[in-house]
Amino acid sequence: MKKFVLLIIFFTTISKAICQHESIGNHTPEQEAPFHKISLVMANSLINNNVEENSNTLLLVPTFGVNYDYFFHRKWGIGLHNDILLQQYKVERHDNKEELERENPVAVCGILSYKPHHRWTLFGGYGVELEKNENISLYRFGVEFGIPLKDHWELGFNAEYDHKIKAYSSFMFGVAFSKMLFKKHDKQLID
Repeated sequence: MKKFVLLIIFFTTISKAICQHESIGNHTPEQEAPFHKISLVMANSLINNNVEENSNTLLLVPTFGVNYDYFFHRKWGIGLHNDILLQQYKVERHDNKEELERENPVAVCGILSYKPHHRWTLFGGYGVELEKNENISLYRFGVEFGIPLKDHWELGFNAEYDHKIKAYSSFMFGVAFSKMLFKKHDKQLID
């Protein structure tokens, strides 16, 4: 966890060196709506109630995701966030303490996003975790900090909490590479 915090501080510090900061006309990031955002996410998920033999520690599972967001207002957006956990594991259910086996589950969530600041995004939504043994409904809450790069690209650091209803919970932290696609093709830039 200490390495993750140091990595965030490092990227925040050097962001001024790699970011393009230009202002054209009267455009500000808050005025640049509507736009689409497509993200590729590389992350790790922490699962705290695994039931593997001789294991009382957190289970760390590699996770990949593809997210789509449409910001219809400078502060509000909707989206579809999808990810896959690349491992087979066993967890204990919340309600009846029985064992539940998961093999490469895929989560699909409808998301509502809010941007209190042009670099911060808060989001939450409802979805389902699809898996061959059993599908589970889930609630997702998260936050992302974005660092703008050239040509409408963005480097994001995100943290998400998934509460699988009547099953188990997981916490995901990762890095996202995003591309902004504007409806207007004039020379707008993200700060």
